[in-house]
Amino acid sequence: MKIDFERVEVFTGIAKKQCVVENIREQFADLIYNTGIGVAAHALALKIYNSDSETEYTEEECNMILKFSERCSPNVIDAIGKLLEQAEK
Repeated sequence: MKIDFERVEVFTGIAKKQCVVENIREQFADLIYNTGIGVAAHALALKIYNSDSETEYTEEECNMILKFSERCSPNVIDAIGKLLEQAEK
């Protein structure tokens, strides 16, 4: 699945009427790097940090991305969930 962490639509309110496009690549990689455990988390953090535009992620990596997104604010959880849904299509 291809995901672009440089262009993520993050809603600014619960009504989901407005959103901003943000580059969350470095922040999300930092989250994984600082809270993850093991070589797979380390590799994923580096892959996201070094990504350039759309990058291919395996199903296992997508599952890890979803797991780590649960440590984010609710609007980022929704944004990453949407990214993963779009990547499946």
